[in-house]
Amino acid sequence: MCKRNSNVNSKCADVTCAEELQYKFDTSNDRSQAFRMGIPSQVARLILREHLFRPITGKLLSIGRQTVHLTPRQAKALVEAELGIQLDVDALNLEVDTSTRSGRARGLISDRAFFSLFSDATYHCLDQSDYENADIVFDLCSPDIPPELEGRFDFVVEGSTLDNVFDPAAALRNLARFTRAGGRLFHHNRASRRHNVYVAFALSWFHDYYSVNEFEDCQVYLAQWDADQITSRWDVYHYCPLQEHNGEFRFFGQDTWYYPWRHAHAIVIAEKGSQSTSNKNPIQFEYRPDIVNTLVDEKFETLPQNLQEMDKNPYLRAAMRFSRSRRPPIVKPHEKGQLAPEFVNYAPEIVYCGSIEAVLD
Repeated sequence: MCKRNSNVNSKCADVTCAEELQYKFDTSNDRSQAFRMGIPSQVARLILREHLFRPITGKLLSIGRQTVHLTPRQAKALVEAELGIQLDVDALNLEVDTSTRSGRARGLISDRAFFSLFSDATYHCLDQSDYENADIVFDLCSPDIPPELEGRFDFVVEGSTLDNVFDPAAALRNLARFTRAGGRLFHHNRASRRHNVYVAFALSWFHDYYSVNEFEDCQVYLAQWDADQITSRWDVYHYCPLQEHNGEFRFFGQDTWYYPWRHAHAIVIAEKGSQSTSNKNPIQFEYRPDIVNTLVDEKFETLPQNLQEMDKNPYLRAAMRFSRSRRPPIVKPHEKGQLAPEFVNYAPEIVYCGSIEAVLD
């Protein structure tokens, strides 16, 4: 019988490989989620909280038409609850989704109508074709963006596009170029292989890019769930590679372990500064020239980095800047629940901060 490595923290550590495969890799409901991306209610809630921190105004760019998994009535109620307002609008008069392949004919609110409930931003949609009625047709992976798109948008919503394109790095650079100084990007993409995506992202992939390109702020989160993403509770973790140890700050930007058999998203909010760039490529933590890799107790380890060279190191500068962000956590203190230990104690850099329930009625 084949046992799992006892070093792996898992509630399944004592089952056989065959049993674990049956338990953990039951993908019977994964294929049904293939066309259910867009803006689940959990993500809609997070967008509203970012709007509450700083209103979404100006020009809004959606990368692809987003299936908002809320009816007009549910969307109105969620906006009122999160923003503490009363909307003078009849839900029956709100536009329903007739464009997205997973939303049409289901009575869901359109993405444009959802944003109009709380924002006066002008809505635009970019896609590689106009099959879902995008008003801007452009290949996001193309190196040559039209001049009129450069620095044009105040808020860019990218929901599971990067994980479904062949060149996500090129696409991310273009998204940064689309965004004006002071503008924001909101990403949510797959961070596990429990789905049919091209790429599943490391949390550091986003953090490193926005660090080396000197963005004003970048907050990265991990969200995990067990079953259907639309109806499941999402457990949310904050990624912060800057840690305090014995009164001193240390930086450990290497990807750390988290429970890989759950569905997962990387959720990112990034704010562009006046001196931000888009063309710099990060180097993964353990391969940077100033990182120490050594043997500790006969095991090869990558050591944390102190902040003595912070003035010369964009990753360290950014980590300190991001850690001092005025942006509040995307989950609230009262939303913290009791999770099994194997879902809480991942690493000092990945901290459980709360859970978000789906809107079901």
